[in-house]
Amino acid sequence: MVEDADLLIACDGIDSAVRAQLYPAEGPSRGNGVHMWRGVAPYPHLLDGRSIVVAGGTPGAKFVAYPIEDRVTKGGDALMNWVLEVRPGTRAAPLDRSNRRITTAEALTGVTDWSLPWVDVAKLVERSSAIFEYPMLDRDPLPRWSFGRVTLLGDAAHPMFPMGMNGGSQSVVDARVLAWCLAREHDPVTALRRYDTMRRPTVNAIILANRELGPEKIIARAAERGGALPRDEAMELASDYKELTRATVAQVNSSASWTVSGGAADVAPDPAR
Repeated sequence: MVEDADLLIACDGIDSAVRAQLYPAEGPSRGNGVHMWRGVAPYPHLLDGRSIVVAGGTPGAKFVAYPIEDRVTKGGDALMNWVLEVRPGTRAAPLDRSNRRITTAEALTGVTDWSLPWVDVAKLVERSSAIFEYPMLDRDPLPRWSFGRVTLLGDAAHPMFPMGMNGGSQSVVDARVLAWCLAREHDPVTALRRYDTMRRPTVNAIILANRELGPEKIIARAAERGGALPRDEAMELASDYKELTRATVAQVNSSASWTVSGGAADVAPDPAR
């Protein structure tokens, strides 16, 4: 089937077919040897009910959990999303991209060494209706996203390791900036080129920062140290990453709106927000 369109916006993920046509020599995505076991389960709220737990040190030895709904009743359960990172070891076969289903018994073998004061990890695993394995992958930053009337967005443009909660959020910003550019340029080719120029440098830098653990470098250094980092050192690491992702309080509060309505003046807001 052939379809006619004014633009092609490729949002087809890390294995983007459009990206492969634009960069046929790129090859497969790259992994760091870590696999993520993910599940969702009903569970009492953690701490104050709006907390995220990130426990462990370097990738492959980390547990994350956070609520994805509010409790219906006081003291009741809420859906909890959780991720356990594991290192399966050296594989002779190619990287398994099947997102295979993990049995409860297998998942329990991966949490035997975990003991946290805020959550019973084994119980969270047992309550999960389904558990799946996902390899941790990214791709190298690209020198260009937009080619004429074709451009990339989200994981098709900048798949990154999941550090600092930036994968999905940066994709949302992509869409907002692209809409803004299309609303302000009469020529769609110019709009896609403008979007590319505004977004790509920032997100490429985040890809590289996430390979160095992003803000989770604080956790890794604390694990190496055997205790909490000095406050100034931890704050510096956190502030550097916030600055890179354009997420400091000052940056957020000073950024103009990306609204595409009302015929606002053609003044570009912060390209990362």
